[in-house]
Amino acid sequence: MKFILKTISIILLFSLSFGSEPNYGNFSTTIVKNIDLNYLLYIPEGYTPSEAWPLVLFLTGSEGTDDINFIRSVGLPALIEDGLEYDFFLVAPQLPENTHWDPDAIMALMDQLGDLYHIDDAHLSVTGIGDIGGFGAWESSVSYPSTFSKIAPMGAPACTEICRIGSPSVKIFHGFLDDKVPVEDAENMFFELDYYCGNDNLEITVYDSLAHNVWDHVYTDDQFLEWLTGSSPSYGANSPPPQSLTLSTTISNSIEDNYLLYLPVGYTESNSAWPLVIFLHGSGSAITNIDEIRNGGPPLLYEQGMDTDFIMLCPQLYDDVHWDPDRIHVLTQEIISQYLVDPSRIYLTGLSRGGFGTWEYSVSYPNMFAAVVPISARDIPDVERLENTNVWIFHGDQDTGVPWQGAEFMYNRLNEVEANVNLTLYEGVGHNAWDLTYNSESFWTWLLQQQNELVSVVVTESGFIQDSGFLHNFPNPSNPSTTIKWVISETHHGDNIRIEIMNILGQKVKTLVNKPMIIGIHKMKWNGSTDSDSNISSGTYFIRMIVGGKVIDSKKINVIK
Repeated sequence: MKFILKTISIILLFSLSFGSEPNYGNFSTTIVKNIDLNYLLYIPEGYTPSEAWPLVLFLTGSEGTDDINFIRSVGLPALIEDGLEYDFFLVAPQLPENTHWDPDAIMALMDQLGDLYHIDDAHLSVTGIGDIGGFGAWESSVSYPSTFSKIAPMGAPACTEICRIGSPSVKIFHGFLDDKVPVEDAENMFFELDYYCGNDNLEITVYDSLAHNVWDHVYTDDQFLEWLTGSSPSYGANSPPPQSLTLSTTISNSIEDNYLLYLPVGYTESNSAWPLVIFLHGSGSAITNIDEIRNGGPPLLYEQGMDTDFIMLCPQLYDDVHWDPDRIHVLTQEIISQYLVDPSRIYLTGLSRGGFGTWEYSVSYPNMFAAVVPISARDIPDVERLENTNVWIFHGDQDTGVPWQGAEFMYNRLNEVEANVNLTLYEGVGHNAWDLTYNSESFWTWLLQQQNELVSVVVTESGFIQDSGFLHNFPNPSNPSTTIKWVISETHHGDNIRIEIMNILGQKVKTLVNKPMIIGIHKMKWNGSTDSDSNISSGTYFIRMIVGGKVIDSKKINVIK
């Protein structure tokens, strides 16, 4: 549901006891990443190791995850294969499945190519297409400052801490009609690079008649190609196919992070599992002074005596950078292993830069959270991965620092995959939308009511799901349509699955599925019709799953017309 709030009533629930003060924690470990990255490499025909050669990094999105050869049909690879003569290296990695681009993996690839070939480090360029590839260009540039001399994101979401890229030449491209990533993201990046970062080698092009795909137009522009590659484009015979290679390596990163941990009153006397709320702070002095985390948001409310029946983890951002999902995750797993945490009630929220970190962490680990609440946050690629997660987005419609349109686009994209998503857009509110949100009783009531139904979906060492059954259908009550989701386990992989709708008298009104099914999460929309295509009346119905003549799960569905 989408809300625009003009008036806000603020109600706080305080207990009669004094609030809890936090425990101060320090966590250190080593994060080990095993990198297996497939890539295409185009080597210029006249390459000689005696001189340094430019290199262009080309990043795509999920389009090529199933077949690396798809990359050869888009952008620079397509031009080269059609006869573009080139005097630069072109490397086009394949995005691993179900991930965003990992800047560490990208730089490991760049380092390997630098070891194998004489690459000119002063002439490294990166260009990326779409919400994933374009965002990967920004993220790689921010994560490894001053690496790239030229950056060209196309159709990309905005990035945090953009001034970290240094002073490269930047060309930003976006379609005014883009319905996947708002054009305001491109305009915001241009403004920040110009106004805050003082980059005077900067251009933005917004195509009035184009939508998300602007790259088919951009890469055919000879002036752009000359800027990116350093040479005037010319065409000859079709080039030979690229080398198809794989980078296999291990990356180790030793980390040390500080955090605050709040334990509810009664925790030490209880043997029950407790909900866990993870709060990610924004930018500012909290990065250097952990006590600043206590001065606002959920930590302040907790200490002031708000009724709390949950554990709260507040990591401290280790530097003036964006939140690293892997660092947050290993800390979270450590807390879960040391404290009595209910795995079906883990909640994630954050404000401003922490709101963006909330998106990044949740999209990186999409089935972990019962609810995700980003506030005043930038938008994120591949948000559809949260289709099974409860999400509530908050933003102010007068936010001039982080465009509110990104929140609306996130809502629209999640709504399209029928996620349980809400958007509250505060009218007349600027960047600080978190005070209104966290001080609202209805917010906390909603948050702590959410449960993660996927926690029963346990993955074995072979990767198979163990428990078959229904997930939460949405909406419920239905009016009359609803999307029904269910899990098929390893035990029932390949079995004939029958899913039926029954009325309150136990009479079957609809057979939704009656066929063998494979393991995984499945979904189907039911529009309230019967087997005879007549429409059902309002009332209570039941959906049941039958395997081998035995009912193994059932759920109630309320139909309202």
